[in-house]
Amino acid sequence: MEQFPTQLTTDVLIDEEAEPDLSVWFGCLETARTQLAEAAIAAASVEGCNRGSIGVRICDDATIHPINREFLQHDYPTDVISFPYELNPPTVEGELVASFETAIENTSEPNNSLSPREELLLYVVHGTLHIVGHDDQSPQPRAAMRRAEVKAMKAIGIELPLSSSAMPETSSDDDSFGESLFSGDVL
Repeated sequence: MEQFPTQLTTDVLIDEEAEPDLSVWFGCLETARTQLAEAAIAAASVEGCNRGSIGVRICDDATIHPINREFLQHDYPTDVISFPYELNPPTVEGELVASFETAIENTSEPNNSLSPREELLLYVVHGTLHIVGHDDQSPQPRAAMRRAEVKAMKAIGIELPLSSSAMPETSSDDDSFGESLFSGDVL
């Protein structure tokens, strides 16, 4: 794993429901907190943000569902929701909430080669990239975000394939542009 010179603080809160799974996935809760913080720092560093604060909360689907409903008007659980508060590079402030249960569910898909631990780290990277200004609502920004995900994940020692979804769209009438890795949202 790369070391990033940073004045970026990360506060990681792991809800009680997530503790047993994260203890198994990471070896212990302290290692989980450290690696989740490193994922946020790596993603922020991709865009030159190395000052400020990012809060990370790991919860279950029952907790993220009402957050998604209240803030985004989506009545279902999701993988990650980002709350960017300030972005003035190199300074960033924001929070994200990620569901460990969605990580378990998504890694059970046959086309997903990630472990639940890697999937959860990817959610933290994805959410942090939203906080530092990335968007994934249209093809070109989505491709840039996918490339940033690959770079940040590599920095924490996880190789992601750069899929066709990370490449620019070639046809403006193609509605099937790549598959999203997940549905993370930003406020």
